[in-house]
Amino acid sequence: MGSEHVRWQKQPSLTRPVLIAGFTGWNDAGDAASTALRTMIEAWGADAIAEIDPEPFTDFATVRPQIKLDSDNQRTIVWPTVGVWSVSLPGTDVILVLGPEPALRWRTFSEQILGICETFGVTMAISLGALLADVPHSRPVPLIGTATDEGLIERFELQRSEYEGPTGIV
Repeated sequence: MGSEHVRWQKQPSLTRPVLIAGFTGWNDAGDAASTALRTMIEAWGADAIAEIDPEPFTDFATVRPQIKLDSDNQRTIVWPTVGVWSVSLPGTDVILVLGPEPALRWRTFSEQILGICETFGVTMAISLGALLADVPHSRPVPLIGTATDEGLIERFELQRSEYEGPTGIV
């Protein structure tokens, strides 16, 4: 698998990590997935280990870079990159992936994620997403968990997705 577009900051020693990914955009209604990932990164004190170069995958007319001013009023461009973090938690190591859903070259982008998985020996990948639905404020918000592995479906009472239609990167 390729990881030619991954810019490594460090490569920690991880043991059989789980990868959790979320992307802003179409599959992130109400910023639910990206907020969940951001909360994990911050609450767990995850360390930045890499980012995926946005140039081949991002339509910058749709997901625009941001201008930030530092304390000396110097302008800096903050590019909309997909970040990669890691953390060791009791019982498991975790790799967290967060950033904008790619607009271009999804197969090549997916190869970058798979390259990260191969580098660290990822044992399971979980993607988070959210879609708009009519839910009254007086009722619980429904959560749906799907899987492709029969053992996980049985163990966690998940379901095999039967959805057909437009999809996002998750």
